[in-house]
Amino acid sequence: MSQGSVNDNPFMTKPPDSSPWPELARSLRARMGARCLHPRVEAFLRSGETTRVLVACSGGPDSVCMLALLWATAESLGFQCVVAHYNHRWRGEASDQDAEFVRVMASGLGCEFATDVRPEKEAAFTETTARALRLDFLRKAAEQHDCGSIAFGHQQCDILETQLQRLARGSGSDGLAAPRPVNHFEGLPTHVRPLLNIRAGDVRMALAASGLPWREDSSNEDVSIARNALRRKIIPLLGDALGRDVSAAAARSRRLLEEDAAALDHLARVCFSDAFVGSGELDREALKAAPVGLTRRALTAWLAAHDLLKSLSATAVDLLIDSVYHGPAEDRHSAGTSFVVFLDSLIFIETTVTEPAQTLELSTLEAGQTLILPSDSVLETEFIEIDPELRADIFDGTIDEDLEAFIAFDEPCTLQVRGWLAGDRFRPLGAPGSRKLKDWFIDRQIPQLERKQLPVVLSETGEILWVPGFAPAESFKIRPNTKLALRLTYQRGLSL
Repeated sequence: MSQGSVNDNPFMTKPPDSSPWPELARSLRARMGARCLHPRVEAFLRSGETTRVLVACSGGPDSVCMLALLWATAESLGFQCVVAHYNHRWRGEASDQDAEFVRVMASGLGCEFATDVRPEKEAAFTETTARALRLDFLRKAAEQHDCGSIAFGHQQCDILETQLQRLARGSGSDGLAAPRPVNHFEGLPTHVRPLLNIRAGDVRMALAASGLPWREDSSNEDVSIARNALRRKIIPLLGDALGRDVSAAAARSRRLLEEDAAALDHLARVCFSDAFVGSGELDREALKAAPVGLTRRALTAWLAAHDLLKSLSATAVDLLIDSVYHGPAEDRHSAGTSFVVFLDSLIFIETTVTEPAQTLELSTLEAGQTLILPSDSVLETEFIEIDPELRADIFDGTIDEDLEAFIAFDEPCTLQVRGWLAGDRFRPLGAPGSRKLKDWFIDRQIPQLERKQLPVVLSETGEILWVPGFAPAESFKIRPNTKLALRLTYQRGLSL
């Protein structure tokens, strides 16, 4: 049997049914030693808090290594493995072969197997939505198979990549402390990452030495994808420039940030326990007297408890924090279909009137102009050059579809902006075809009141170009040779 990657060997068409998977897994466990699992993950599994673990396996080296190690230690730690694979269909037949490879490995180890395929109807074919679809599948599979935790194959080198991406988005200590070895979620399976203390290179060497095959994902070579560019170009240059082991240092920083985040969260819960249980109002004076870090945690927890946090951008949350300390004695900020009301000593939520919202009237907008909508939301347009960095962000799917879109226009044009109308059809980027906009709204669980307030941006010919919350139109997508584009930016009304 060939060892190592199966990207170019007969396993591509004929899965390795005859591989002695249990023997190979035990060999890997013996080679990697007693501390092959992250100590916190091992302690969690040994505690008996979960007796069945859903192992997310793509077929790549990291997840194959994780599955083999978990299977080899399951009996001694007192749990069972259930294997799960989500087929994104990124690479056509190769993706189907990945799924078959994982199925065969799961069968060879005697594990239950759960799988699903990305639906044809999904609109935004981006890494962001792909991750969301996969996580949704994994959580449903965990529930169906009675698994109290989900294991992910992140290893040490993934930490710095995640930190750099989140730094670019302006994340705080919570975001920069990711990915965590053990991450608890209320009412959902715990996430564990057993390989977080092992380097990617060590994973591959151990697999090869043990004779365990794995699948290679050719898309990992595409440096137009931001994470790949970080892994293959930026991080090696950073290490060379500093003369340091940047991945190990990032792992330590991640641990310290997690400690700090946990301490702040504990203090915030002690000082503002009412915020974390979603009380009807908050003491503005108490928030104002506290350090900003505690106030931010309390206010965001309170908004989340009232199901409003997802309606606010990071900028909007910053404005709310600023209002606590520096805003007028009386103030109101919109949050989805509600308002956050500030009085001199109190903060509370006011629900908007229940009358049906009026659909936005038709307006015209020249490219390069700004339109203020009746809700005080703002739609801005500007022509922008597509440089390599921006192109990589667009292709990688890191653009926030709630806030902006890039349209392949290279000359002056007149846009139409109106509300959603019955019968509107839209084909967002990556969708296999057009569907009624109403169906897209239902799929994304956008409340009816919000649907009527969202601007629908159309071309001069009446084709829908963009609706905030979705990718832009497939027919106007940015291509590798696109040099100039129209940038659309949407900002919700914050203060009314």
